[in-house]
Amino acid sequence: MFEDFRLDTVRGELSRGVLPIQVEPQVLDLITHLALKPGVVISRDDLIDAVWHGRIVSDSAISSRINAARAALGDDGATQRLIKTIPKRGFRFEAKVRSGSRPVAAAATLATGRKPSIAVLPFENLSGDPEQRYFSDGITDDIITELSRYGELFVIARHSSFTYRESDLGPAEIARDLGVQYIAEGSVRRVGNRIRVTAQLIDPVAGHQLWAERFDCDVTDIFEVQDEITTVIVNTIFGQIAQLHHRRVLGNDPDTVDAYVHVLKAMELGLRIAPDDNEAAKVEAERAIAIDPGFARAHALKALTFINEANNFWIADPESSQAIAHDAALTALAADERDPWAHSMLGIALLWNTRDHAAALNAMRRGIELNPSNAYFRGLLSYVLAFCGAPDAALREIDIASRMNPLAPSVFLGFRGRALMLKRDVDSALPILQQMVSQMPGHSNALGYCAAALVHVGRIDDAKAMVGSLEASNPYYRLGSLRAALPFKDPEDTAYILDALATAGLPES
Repeated sequence: MFEDFRLDTVRGELSRGVLPIQVEPQVLDLITHLALKPGVVISRDDLIDAVWHGRIVSDSAISSRINAARAALGDDGATQRLIKTIPKRGFRFEAKVRSGSRPVAAAATLATGRKPSIAVLPFENLSGDPEQRYFSDGITDDIITELSRYGELFVIARHSSFTYRESDLGPAEIARDLGVQYIAEGSVRRVGNRIRVTAQLIDPVAGHQLWAERFDCDVTDIFEVQDEITTVIVNTIFGQIAQLHHRRVLGNDPDTVDAYVHVLKAMELGLRIAPDDNEAAKVEAERAIAIDPGFARAHALKALTFINEANNFWIADPESSQAIAHDAALTALAADERDPWAHSMLGIALLWNTRDHAAALNAMRRGIELNPSNAYFRGLLSYVLAFCGAPDAALREIDIASRMNPLAPSVFLGFRGRALMLKRDVDSALPILQQMVSQMPGHSNALGYCAAALVHVGRIDDAKAMVGSLEASNPYYRLGSLRAALPFKDPEDTAYILDALATAGLPES
């Protein structure tokens, strides 16, 4: 608490007296970081590291967020009653901060804001050779760095995590000290040319292990091994946290739902690629936007929902949905041009709206540049490459994505199956597409491509039965609609799919 303000980091709320104050998540992060160190000058670099996670940020963007924080606190640039600018040095929080009646473990709890928070403790070197600590420290550093690329997480900086090397404190005590909800830790053992890395994600509040894995490998290129292990750990940790976070928030107190939780729900629902789930995802994205109109990820996920319904032809007018998706992706980029989901959604929207295959690929690759360890963006690049007449490249990307995330979503099956079909390797494609139909029965394209594959292997009756199921579930999935909309660069690819579907009995209109 400070003055008559209450900053409740458990609920992720700022209030004055009994009245809540609506602030954007990033502005709340900025206020909490400053309030964590009252009377201390916080440098611009420190602020960027804490609030923007080390990303490149313009002076105007920082000024905009400082002004928004002051406005939320009834302050301004002239009086600077609470947030004072120290010329050429940074900013200082002027109010006296005190603990409120709601119990908090430590002042560091202020740093967590609304996002799920995690500290990665130094991986233990079990090799018996102090010189090998460089590898265990390297693994830890890489995990912290790559997790920090996920705007959805608050990641404790290295210098704070590493103070707990060889500490006698348990995970729960460390979590209380750092004010985080999750702890990641592990160990490294190297004997000769063999390396074993163990990693685990801990929920210190509940007192149990959420995930654990062991990696055993031969050392050929030490840096390649380090990169590969790090990437798998990071993807798995993020996936576990994303699945648990909004359930935890809703379970503890439904009134705490904010824009970020709506975005988490939109992502989970949207990636199921089923009509009812997609409509629910659309609602969640719109709720996030209503709370925080400047939340880039919310607009990107809105784009995803309209892409889903257009690409699966769940509606009579897919072109209008593609146009909405394109506008939503552009809005996301305007809000934050470093959001990788915004670039990836723009790439898919460009593919379907403009058939500008080169521009679509550039957007997809920009998304990967911004978060190279995230398997989703590799998978989405594979999706676009297949339409661009590059099935071999598409298969390479989906292979990388699957290695990066062993728990990859079912939609990755479709990316692989489509690429194999376009390579004319139907015998390999068919069982993958059949698996996808089983796991995602609401995905119209799964049924469509599977029916086409059945035709190409000579199972015409089975293909007709599948098209019958497709017609029954989706009255808009028709040859005429597909012919007008499918963005294949090579006309032979379009004919390869549509001629097979015609053979299977899919109506023209």
